[in-house]
Amino acid sequence: MSIEMSWLLRQQHLRLSHRGGPERSPSPITFAQATELTDPSPWLSGGELILTTGLGFDSDGPALGAYVRTLAAAGVACLGFGVGLSHSTVPRHLLDAAEEVGLPVVEVPYDTPFAAVIRSVMKRIAEQEYEQVLRAASVQTRITRAALHGGVDAIVRALAVATSTSVALIGNRTESFHPAAAADLVESSREIARSIRPSASPATVSVSEPGCTVTLHSVAASGGASSFLAIRTTGPVTGIEQILLGHAVSLVTLELEKPTRLRAEQSRLNTLALGLLLDGHLPSPDDTQVPSYLAEATDDDSRIRVAVLRGPSARIVEAIDVECRSRARPTFARKTDTGAVVLLRGTDDSDFVAHVLDSLPRSVYVGLSSSHHIADATVASKQASLACAAAGSNDRVVEFTGSMLLAAEPVQESLRAMAAVTISVLAEYDRTHTADLVGSLRAFLEANGHWETAATHLSVHRHTLRNRITRCEELLAVDLTSARVRAELLLVLLAVQA
Repeated sequence: MSIEMSWLLRQQHLRLSHRGGPERSPSPITFAQATELTDPSPWLSGGELILTTGLGFDSDGPALGAYVRTLAAAGVACLGFGVGLSHSTVPRHLLDAAEEVGLPVVEVPYDTPFAAVIRSVMKRIAEQEYEQVLRAASVQTRITRAALHGGVDAIVRALAVATSTSVALIGNRTESFHPAAAADLVESSREIARSIRPSASPATVSVSEPGCTVTLHSVAASGGASSFLAIRTTGPVTGIEQILLGHAVSLVTLELEKPTRLRAEQSRLNTLALGLLLDGHLPSPDDTQVPSYLAEATDDDSRIRVAVLRGPSARIVEAIDVECRSRARPTFARKTDTGAVVLLRGTDDSDFVAHVLDSLPRSVYVGLSSSHHIADATVASKQASLACAAAGSNDRVVEFTGSMLLAAEPVQESLRAMAAVTISVLAEYDRTHTADLVGSLRAFLEANGHWETAATHLSVHRHTLRNRITRCEELLAVDLTSARVRAELLLVLLAVQA
């Protein structure tokens, strides 16, 4: 914030008057300070209004000229000389030197306190700061309103218009700029961004050239590389520009995060819907219409598949979500104590699941159900669980099939125990008597008890087959006219063969 010398002279209660040097200050006044030091330059930073009565100078001599040149070299904006104390008028050597170096000199009357001058200057600067805050607040409101109706492009445009600068937003997949002539700012901003090291905290970088400053502020968005909001000004970024840039960065961050937040919330609702579906609460088997919140989980024929994933990875659901997001489809998944359950479309196959497994440890296995109408999701879930139980190191993805029962380790263990007291007995008899009871029993069971069919398959007479089956019944103490007995023995035979 600053004031011009012309404003200072217009303050009638101070009764200041211009006495020497240019009528306009070459630089604005940013501060007012009273000092009687003959060389205050070590404590000056430029832009000051220096007030003095010349107490350090006994008379009007060359020392006053040197004093003025020292002030000009330190960047002083204006010199206020108080008369009536040590000097009755402004010294001639001082005025001549002021004309020579171009330093404005104003006369301060004896009855005008330096404190009054300082108070007026600082009060005006404070008023300007407050006016800028009000202006920034007003502009912030406009930028926010623009964001609500036009998103990122509207934010960039509103910031550029409010600051009368060029603004650009650059990112991995994002590019926006205003005005149209600022297209070159995009490339120059990307060049600067490439030199910025990745950081967890927002970064601000300014690159200045004569008459041009490009300032980049990082826009941190989750799930991707940082974007940057760039502003190009003719000089250093001002306070209000910094405020508005920071506000615009916040709005852009919210806009870029909006799809992620919406997807996260939608996925949370999808998880709840999946839980209700697998618990059998919706839809009922009699429903012909699929609820709208489950429509995107099915294929065109309202069919689904269920995948049960087993493994220690905490990233299972996240990996599934990445794969679904890449295909522009919602995620229906929920974590379980042993992994996760995922609702897939009926047309999804094991290749889809294999893509997900690529980013997960080898210790994650998947069981995939067959295709079902969504009303039969509980059946699909049971199938997927059985298939997952059968998955092992040799095959990470196991699809449910009709023979899946025999693939389950607990079932195989039971059948092997039964085989030890049934098939092994027949096999031992075959070995010692050169018979074929095991083969004959299997042909008989697979022919569902039809003598002629089984005998033809074995190329023996049906009476020969009857004798062999009778011998099997005697050795095993069973009745093969029972369908249950035949079913159990057939399963044992299949397990032994597997």
